[in-house]
Amino acid sequence: MAPLVWLVTGTTSGIGRALIEQIVSRGDKVIASGRQVEERLGALKSDSLALLELDMTAGPAVMSDKVKEAWSIFGHIDILLNNAGMSAMRSAEESDESYIHKMFTVNLFGPMHLTQALLPFLRARTASGTAPPARIGFTSSSSAWTPLPFMSHYASSKAALSAYVESLHKEVSPLGITCVAFECGGFPTHLGQPRAEGDTAFASSPTSTGNGAYGKGMAALGGMFMSDPMAFMPGDLGKVARGMVDVLKREGVAEGRPWAVRVLFGSDAFDSVRQKCEEMLRLTGEWKDVSYGTDRDGYGHVTRRDYLEFVSILEGK
Repeated sequence: MAPLVWLVTGTTSGIGRALIEQIVSRGDKVIASGRQVEERLGALKSDSLALLELDMTAGPAVMSDKVKEAWSIFGHIDILLNNAGMSAMRSAEESDESYIHKMFTVNLFGPMHLTQALLPFLRARTASGTAPPARIGFTSSSSAWTPLPFMSHYASSKAALSAYVESLHKEVSPLGITCVAFECGGFPTHLGQPRAEGDTAFASSPTSTGNGAYGKGMAALGGMFMSDPMAFMPGDLGKVARGMVDVLKREGVAEGRPWAVRVLFGSDAFDSVRQKCEEMLRLTGEWKDVSYGTDRDGYGHVTRRDYLEFVSILEGK
């Protein structure tokens, strides 16, 4: 089988750096992208590893040009992995527009724009019948299910991302393109650090310095994390990279399993999401009469089966 070609974003550190090592080790080719990528990864360039300067805050027009540039490097792309992301802690009240806009652009709008620009190329290649199925992965977060206080914008950007992936998968899977959101728990990355020196969007605020009306709440949350930092980062970068590549290549842990549009990585992700689902079932049960009570008179309270089929996330049900 010919080597697959990957385009991966956010490869200069953390999970992204582990991903390019994992991909190349399996004999595939990768276009590793990010900011200042030549400076940070130039020593890794080879016949199997190319570099692409790419900032996720660039708009749709730039993304379109970058996709054309990336496609020309190896002649095609088989797998897109939207891995780039950012995180920070700040109260919702004290978050300025620059902070909010950058958080959503990097975590949501950037991946949307890049995916949108690449989809026509993937569709055409898949429709040819001579190429392997195209796949698109997204690094999301278990925070999409379980938002923490003072991380409302990060959690909501990831919740929106995971919802986007679910819907996108339903649109493009009939065309031979499959999508997955990797909802990760705690891993030892630089995710919460400023994206660049002097980044004003992530400079100290009354909240981040522990002062102001929200200082007590921030201190309590920060104290929990600082009491034993590694207890809240159980993940291993090499293992999560291997798991992502397994899923997108249908190998290893993914072999023989139905396609999953949302995959949790990390015991903390699994435990917290399971708790959230159990709590949500309890909550919806307790309020069922209120939910049903807003139906029009005479409606039988039976949701159509074809609608439930469209909203299901299970494959081969």
